[in-house]
Amino acid sequence: MSVLRNEKPKVSKFSDIYDEEFFVKTLANDVRVVDKVPGLIMERFDHNMTNVYNFRIKALSSVSYYRGTVLPKMVEEQIIRISPFANRLSFDAPPAVQRLRCLANYEALRFSNPILSLGQTLVARMKDRSANNSGKYISVHLRFEEDMVAFSCCIYDGGDKEKIDMDAARERGWRGKFTKRGKVIHPGAIRINGKCPLTPLEGLL
Repeated sequence: MSVLRNEKPKVSKFSDIYDEEFFVKTLANDVRVVDKVPGLIMERFDHNMTNVYNFRIKALSSVSYYRGTVLPKMVEEQIIRISPFANRLSFDAPPAVQRLRCLANYEALRFSNPILSLGQTLVARMKDRSANNSGKYISVHLRFEEDMVAFSCCIYDGGDKEKIDMDAARERGWRGKFTKRGKVIHPGAIRINGKCPLTPLEGLL
């Protein structure tokens, strides 16, 4: 098999991963979802989305921040981008906002048919092949990455340097989340419970 050196990896679109039609339909009574920005608006930005103002919102920002700071900028610009976008809203939002958050995350998001079908096949195989082992099986995450390891709070064989690097990674990605007063992390218990990502070597054993 040959691979073209200049071939760019495919960038997945929302519809490649999720059922886009179902998502739009589920949110129809609360949010108007469009598949493209009107041309009249994009003319101001030379039809280039990278020219659109990127609002870098702090993680877990309050609803009042969105109303007082983000909304005026959106009204002014007509369109804004928010990046990064994970956990940008605080968890103590009003019930109406929480309802919409739950609707979007737990009702509207459904995998596209190819992914859903593959997932069902994998689950069926795991159930079938683990039947003789009390239903136990091991899953291996093939992307053993810094952010995943840092978030897991597991300890490996890197000693003090590993601890310093992982503490720094956690602070960069989730500022204050793991250093809150009263927050206690038990890496040994996490590993015993099988929640530590396997290293590539562990995955081969």
